[in-house]
Amino acid sequence: MKRFKQIWQLLIKHKYALILIAIFASEIFLRFYQMDIKNPFGFDQVDNAWAVKKIIVDHTLPLVGMVAKGNSNIYIGPFYYYMIAAVYWIFNLNPIASGVMAGLTSIFTFWVIFYVAKKMFSMEVALFAVFINTFFLPGIMFDRVQWPVNFIPSISLLIFYVLYRITLGDVKKIIALALLVGFSFSIHFTSIFYPVIIILALPLFPRNRDTMKYILLSLPLFLVCLIPNIIYQLQQKSGGSNFAAYLHDYYHGFHLTRIRQLTGDALIQFNAYSFMDKFVPLKFIILPVFYLTYLYKSVSRSKIIFCYLVLLWFIVPWFIFAAYSGEISDYYFSINRFIALLIVAYFFGRIWTIKNIIPKLIILLALGYVVFVNVGSFLQYKDNGLAQREKNVLQVINKGGWIYNAAGVPEAYIYYYYMQQKGIDPYAIKK
Repeated sequence: MKRFKQIWQLLIKHKYALILIAIFASEIFLRFYQMDIKNPFGFDQVDNAWAVKKIIVDHTLPLVGMVAKGNSNIYIGPFYYYMIAAVYWIFNLNPIASGVMAGLTSIFTFWVIFYVAKKMFSMEVALFAVFINTFFLPGIMFDRVQWPVNFIPSISLLIFYVLYRITLGDVKKIIALALLVGFSFSIHFTSIFYPVIIILALPLFPRNRDTMKYILLSLPLFLVCLIPNIIYQLQQKSGGSNFAAYLHDYYHGFHLTRIRQLTGDALIQFNAYSFMDKFVPLKFIILPVFYLTYLYKSVSRSKIIFCYLVLLWFIVPWFIFAAYSGEISDYYFSINRFIALLIVAYFFGRIWTIKNIIPKLIILLALGYVVFVNVGSFLQYKDNGLAQREKNVLQVINKGGWIYNAAGVPEAYIYYYYMQQKGIDPYAIKK
């Protein structure tokens, strides 16, 4: 009995660590399980695989990454290509590396969420945040897609945290801010939001010599991240790759009607954490309710700054896209995805601290329901991933057939992989 009591006390003492380990173990399972069946291997993944093949096999070092938007002739930076190249190199160009890269990115995401939530709120909020992101089906499916987009929310959350710390006086983090923003330009074109947000936050920066010193030190670091793109642009004989020209073509002015039309899109990241469709309309009131709850008992400079930055993370993408006439996808608003997550987790944390067993039981029942429904849906899900495609390709190879190489065709890359295992580069032989 005494031994049992000691074990129980030890478990209680380390309960947070044990809960975190259990959630992280679930994260690993839900992101790596059946990658060949549940992970997509489509156009973007194939495009990335061919880019990596050029790095590893052809020894061609790209100066730019994926095209930023349609036929804009504008490209994001190349660093994401080099990251996935390391994984593909370990797996000898096997396309399963795509799923592994997605899983590794999700691990990075997990710890970013936990770290920032714990620093800005509490251990309870951090655990709720990683739990929700781990078990909610939209979070699972988002993390299992290998492309630079699944870095947007985590990098954005780090930028949010670093910018928040700077406004509170930790000006040394200006260096980290420059590197994070510079790296973000190798992730997605929505990185253009960050300079706007930083400019709007500048009045909150400490006004002293150290601030200016670190700003001057950080500018070269930011430009270093852009050097590959700059070199690429200088090498182009045509002026077609022109960001100003693209803006001219797709800027239709600032209209209140368009802002109203995009209200739902501006808050769309709350949809992933709404539990059920009936709760989705609550996203239109959740920010005001959060502000009232967060500031209810105490108002401080740090809390006001936090609320202001949260507002910027939603307002800036909303207003910029309101002046944009091109096609808009929901993931274009992913920079505030984890801001939405922290807000939802904050409400769970506040309810959990109520000194009554009933709210705690309600939360546990709700989260248990989430796990049951979402994990069940995930286990039944199958994507048109690698397994079936590989089977089809092997049948073609066994019959001595040929697969035509066209842009974004998964079977073409899989065919190349299996042939190069035999020492044959099929697309180098047959043109």
